Amino acid sequence: MTNQTNDNQDKPGLHPPPPLDLDRRELPLKSFAAATIFYRVHKSKNDPIYFNNSGGGRLDTSEGVLYLGIDEYVAFRETIGRFNKYRLISSEELEKRRMTEVKSSHALSLVDLTAEGLTLLDADNRLFTGNYKIAQQWSKAIQDHPSKPDGIYYRSRHDPSRFCIALYHQVQIDSPLQVVKTNNFFSTQYSNKLDNILNKYRYGLNMI
Repeated sequence: MTNQTNDNQDKPGLHPPPPLDLDRRELPLKSFAAATIFYRVHKSKNDPIYFNNSGGGRLDTSEGVLYLGIDEYVAFRETIGRFNKYRLISSEELEKRRMTEVKSSHALSLVDLTAEGLTLLDADNRLFTGNYKIAQQWSKAIQDHPSKPDGIYYRSRHDPSRFCIALYHQVQIDSPLQVVKTNNFFSTQYSNKLDNILNKYRYGLNMI
């Protein structure tokens, strides 16, 4: 009985690597119409359209991946919100960052890993809560699939009721993404939206 209990404590363990026949499977896809608006929080000194290949992002590939939120709430929660203890955010931190709206000039076809799509590929949600190296293996295998998807559609780790996308660099080559609008968190035009986001997650704002 003791050994069985110890074994159970190690479960579920690491997510398995992508199946060897992934390239022969039909991918579960979700489409977004051209000009759909997505959201990205970034440092004000940096370009909002940045494809990360550092390995520090969950779904990074060597060519680079751009991470966007489906809405402003998840874009905030996955960036500024995730790094603040006690749900207290400093005005100094917000002043360094911007919320940018981004769109693609063509429709996007993304691998849907939010529901039954996980089952169809013999995966589960540990891909988005566990080991980065394994998640990156999956991302690379999906990128290399013969159907050439534009990226991955997945649930936010920090607010699973909301969704994110990871776009492969090929999107930028085929049809460059466009910045629609960049918002200063403390601008008059954005103050109500910032209040809504802070209230949603019960964040406090420390005016330094």
